[in-house]
Parts: sequence; C-alpha cells; structure tokens
Amino acid sequence: MKKIILALLILGGFAACKSKTKATASSTTVQTPSIAWLGDANLKQAKTQATASGKPIFVDIGTEWCGYCKKMKKSIFTNSAVASAMNAGFVPLSLDGERGDGRSLVAKLGITGFPTQLILDAKGNVLKKNVGYLDASELVVFLK
Repeated sequence: MKKIILALLILGGFAACKSKTKATASSTTVQTPSIAWLGDANLKQAKTQATASGKPIFVDIGTEWCGYCKKMKKSIFTNSAVASAMNAGFVPLSLDGERGDGRSLVAKLGITGFPTQLILDAKGNVLKKNVGYLDASELVVFLK
C-alpha cells in the first residue's frame, strides 16, 4: 500500500513539473470589429453629433456590476454585423446608469433594469427602448 501511495506521489510530482510550452503567435492577425463609441462624451455632445450627421443616437446604459452588460460589451458589441450596423446608422454612446448623464436618463425614463438600449433622435426623444440582454441578431433587428 505504501508503494502505491509513493508511486502516486511521484507521478503527481512529475505531472506538476511538466514543461509548459508557449503558443506561437500566428502570422495573420484577426481584427475585432469595433464600434466607434463617443468615448467620454456626454449626451449633449451626442446630440450635437447626431444633429450634424443626421443619424439617431444609440445609447447603451449599463453598470459596473451588471454581468449581462459586460457580456454584451465583450461578445455582442464586437460582433461584425452589430459593429457595421451601429457605425453606419448611429451615433453610439455608452453610459453608466449610476453616474452622470446615464443616471439622469435612468431617473427621467424610469429605467429599472440593465443593460438598457435606447435609440434617441437628435433632440433626445426616445424612439426605441429595450431593457435587458440582446444577442447579436436581436440587436441588429432592434437597430432597424
């Protein structure tokens, strides 16, 4: 019995010391589609840009603690069809629902859940609203 335990410990030690190999970088780089978010812009700046461009404003309202908000940022907003539709037809703005203009919109519109997606005209009037997670195909439909 002691020999079996000793053999298992030795095998476990060898497994733990197994050499690690580095993955080599591929010579081709895959570019992740990117939405041209307004960065640190506020709603007033988005309205100005919407007026100048003739495009409506897409507003993504989330929070730091919202799991589905993070999932949309990581996997939905990087989808090529979503990024193409967003960049072609909207002034995209991402706001924190607990700070600044995001907090004001949440209070004004009575938003009770995150993520929330809004489409606003250049004056800030709500044209469309969705509360909750949307997958890529659902978001593309929402943008139409």
